[in-house]
Amino acid sequence: MKHHASADTAPSQAWSDPSITIGDPAITTVPRHEPAPYGTPRRSVDQLTTAGGHRASRRIAVRTSRFTPPQPRRGFIPAALRSTAVALWFAAWLAASAASATSVIVVVDTPEWLAETGAAALLVLFAAGLTRRCGGRVMFWSLLASAFSVAVLVTQDRMMFSSAAVLVAVLGAVLAVMATRPAVTSGQVIREFVVALLISSSAAFAVAGFNAPVASDRFNLVVLGVSLLVAIGLVWQLGAGLHGMGRRGFILIVGGAVLITILLVYSRFLREYGSEALVDGINDTVSWMRDRLGGVPRPVEVLIGFPVLIWGVSTRARRRQGWWMCAFAALGTATVATSLAAPTIEPEYAGWSLLYSAILGLALGLVVRHIDLMFTGGGGQRARRSGGIEEQMRPEPGRTEPLR
Repeated sequence: MKHHASADTAPSQAWSDPSITIGDPAITTVPRHEPAPYGTPRRSVDQLTTAGGHRASRRIAVRTSRFTPPQPRRGFIPAALRSTAVALWFAAWLAASAASATSVIVVVDTPEWLAETGAAALLVLFAAGLTRRCGGRVMFWSLLASAFSVAVLVTQDRMMFSSAAVLVAVLGAVLAVMATRPAVTSGQVIREFVVALLISSSAAFAVAGFNAPVASDRFNLVVLGVSLLVAIGLVWQLGAGLHGMGRRGFILIVGGAVLITILLVYSRFLREYGSEALVDGINDTVSWMRDRLGGVPRPVEVLIGFPVLIWGVSTRARRRQGWWMCAFAALGTATVATSLAAPTIEPEYAGWSLLYSAILGLALGLVVRHIDLMFTGGGGQRARRSGGIEEQMRPEPGRTEPLR
């Protein structure tokens, strides 16, 4: 019995000794436990725990402490090249935006192909950025967009130019919304608002660069409708489906749909069946604002798109339902992307109209955000100083990281 006790004690000391690693050649054999003969009464759970529980727990502890779980792989781009890839995308976006802007901003004489090439490059960059943000296959969709862009430039077909204009406007409008991040303070809200305006404005330059022969009214309706559907579909796929909508999201969807219908139907009704006095009064007001102010604010941006964007990025910092608000913000960014679609549009008029719409929409959005924080409890200055809001902020990936 003493011989067996010493044999059992040696392996337990080897397992419990931290200086001895698993697989040490000094430990050559492990004693085998012979099965008990038939008829031997089984030991109870308490006896097993007291007799061999300490040795088993120490062995499991040592094995667990030496186990290293595999690290998850984060896409096909190595970690060392992520910042370089983002820098290259940003530089290419600036160059392509400047090239496509030569179609409306004439500084020096530039060839016609420069604006078309810049617009085609923006189409590829928007496709790659949106796919990256949504966690898709960046290489596949980038190659597909590149093949389509090359076909447009080579064939010079009018129908393909119109399709490319619609596609780049939709991709730019949706990416402008998906590239935003949750915002806690008013400064962060304004920053995200400016980011969305810059991306959607570059999409407007791309539309102007293609110079597609489109009917402006029909083109605007198609881009607005497709952008809204794509944004809602992406928000649904990103995990904010019906289970994440909540009462606020449902009210927002119903209210937004009603407001959009009223604006579109009422504007069409005024043009077709409005009285001459009313139509003349509206036209005179628009003409006065255009002559005196240089531009006219767009109702879709002021009343729906921009306020909902500001409200959405603020709500996303605390609740997942903010993504549903951001989905309707695609209406505002899509309107910006189509602002230069008409061949007869003046760039100065489009720029002043965007400026007035942005100022009014930002003011209305900040008011809505303040009212929402008052009723839902967003905290005040004391909570900001104590760090209460930061602790309650929803975690989201970075601007250049996939959302899922």
